[in-house]
Amino acid sequence: MIILIIVVVDVDGSSTTNSKSNNNSKELCVDDHGVFIGLATDEDAYTSVSGSVGTEVDSIPQSWILTSTTDGDGPKNSYDGQFLQVLPDSGRTYPTSKSTGGSGGGGHGHGGHDALTDPNVLEGDSPFVSFQFKVTKDKKGNNGGGGEGIHTLFIRWTGGDTVGGGDSFFVVLYKLPKNKRKSKELIHGQQTVKPAVVPIDAGMSKYAGCCYDMVTHACPCYSVQPTSNVTCPYFIDRTRASESGIQCSVGGGAMVIIKHPLWYLFAGQEDGDIMDFDSEPWDVTCEADGSSTKDSGHDFPSWVLDHGSYELRLYAREDGTALDGIYIAGPNGDAPLISKRYTKGGSSFCQEESFFSSVLFVSSISIISVFAIVGSIIYYIYNYTDGQGKDILSTVLSKPAQAVRYVYVET
Repeated sequence: MIILIIVVVDVDGSSTTNSKSNNNSKELCVDDHGVFIGLATDEDAYTSVSGSVGTEVDSIPQSWILTSTTDGDGPKNSYDGQFLQVLPDSGRTYPTSKSTGGSGGGGHGHGGHDALTDPNVLEGDSPFVSFQFKVTKDKKGNNGGGGEGIHTLFIRWTGGDTVGGGDSFFVVLYKLPKNKRKSKELIHGQQTVKPAVVPIDAGMSKYAGCCYDMVTHACPCYSVQPTSNVTCPYFIDRTRASESGIQCSVGGGAMVIIKHPLWYLFAGQEDGDIMDFDSEPWDVTCEADGSSTKDSGHDFPSWVLDHGSYELRLYAREDGTALDGIYIAGPNGDAPLISKRYTKGGSSFCQEESFFSSVLFVSSISIISVFAIVGSIIYYIYNYTDGQGKDILSTVLSKPAQAVRYVYVET
């Protein structure tokens, strides 16, 4: 697979990968169809932040980098021939394991990782790409925010290789404070239900390990290792499986209610690792508060949002994962059309407000208009009315209280 990493040359002649620092992105607003759109090909639509160095000797910080392929071996059918991908693709998984050594399921867990229990631990560890968007009370078009209410996320993404990795990430949403001195607020998703699971190494667990499926990325747990390689070609023992955050279904139809989802896990797609954005154009099925090799597919990322500015973060769970765009349907929006193909510049950037439509300009015109009307009335009274009108006006200007007497007593 030949992958081109787009580079830019600084004025001093040095070259760097096209991975941006914070606060470079433009805010997204709802379009005329009631949705927010952020495309990977529009570099101003997002901010890419590098992750940690890691615990391995050969580890270097990874980032979501604007990438393209030339020979068709990498992710294909992106909208503009470019997409974001977590690189370098060395087999890292997140959150980074606090223990040394270990490897994940399918041979893709370079260093292993811990099961996620708090999305805040991802910051500073996992590389992420963020999109900022604005919601206001207004339900009109661009700059209107689409109105307050339920917002549902759809993601156009695919796996970055065909060896059972590079195809999972976490989604976390924050509300940004008006005062930059205050901290951002983690936004909880809507209440949902999913199958009950326990860590494979839980105290009551008697599982020997799990059988990893290189296509679906599911790793069903077994009490005894299967003897047939046909039934289980990739058996992951209990210790290594726990290092990859494998969780086992409780079974028996047991379910659990997630009252306030903190994050959403996207892991695995219907057609497996075929590295094609068009195989599942817009993915919306995921797992609330998930942390396994494959999401349950029982949940949908949705939040009830009031007016304000928000930051949507996609944290890598595995490197190599590729992203083509995001689509957030507001309370008046519909699901994305599969046949719709976006082009460069198609992100729904907020339109800059002109001076003539700004609050300052409108307020100034209103004040000037009031003074003009009052001035005209005064001019008319002094020049076109009898003496009594002038007396009343003089009293109003010099003794406002006396004006009440003229209005309610004298007349």
